[in-house]
Amino acid sequence: MNTIIGIPSNHFIASYMTEISRSVCLSINIIFDIQQVEKIVKQQPVDWVLFDIYEKSTIYFDILRELRLRERCFQLALLVDNSVNYTKIIGNYIQDLKPDLVCGFHELPHCLRLISLGQRFLPSLPPIARMHAIQGWNELTGREKEILWELAEGKSTAEIAGILYISTKTVENHKANISSKLNVNGGPGSLLRFIFKNRVYILSTKY
Repeated sequence: MNTIIGIPSNHFIASYMTEISRSVCLSINIIFDIQQVEKIVKQQPVDWVLFDIYEKSTIYFDILRELRLRERCFQLALLVDNSVNYTKIIGNYIQDLKPDLVCGFHELPHCLRLISLGQRFLPSLPPIARMHAIQGWNELTGREKEILWELAEGKSTAEIAGILYISTKTVENHKANISSKLNVNGGPGSLLRFIFKNRVYILSTKY
């Protein structure tokens, strides 16, 4: 079985990585601290490191590059957000890492499925999706939109409850209503996947 470390930029992406990994019968170890990743890679075999590069300081790139040069014991997959215009400096860091795989957020399910089968995957990055209104959006209440905005920014149910001064049960009820109004009915994790796919539009309505 593949040993995979995921380095997300926030808790929302961590949940997405975990959900997708489970759907293809992979186990992923989510770690936010790059120094902890460095320690693990040096102490035990790791097959893959899945690195979400969004909003990462250069120390992440530096440590991963050194590990790649010294250890050569893991394959590196970069997860990129196509709604973000990365700087030339970040582009140079990506090239220096010499990743085995680069994929956009929407390609992650297919990417991890092929990893689980032991196959290589180096896709072309998908184009940025054109902004479009979400069907059912106008049926949402103001509170439901607030919940969606917080979810899209990576907040957990407990964090949202604290921010909005409501119970976690109330947040879960709102999430169920949101799923119903937006016709999101794919089972556990489907709302998170929907938000990820439409995050650019969702956050654009906040401002």
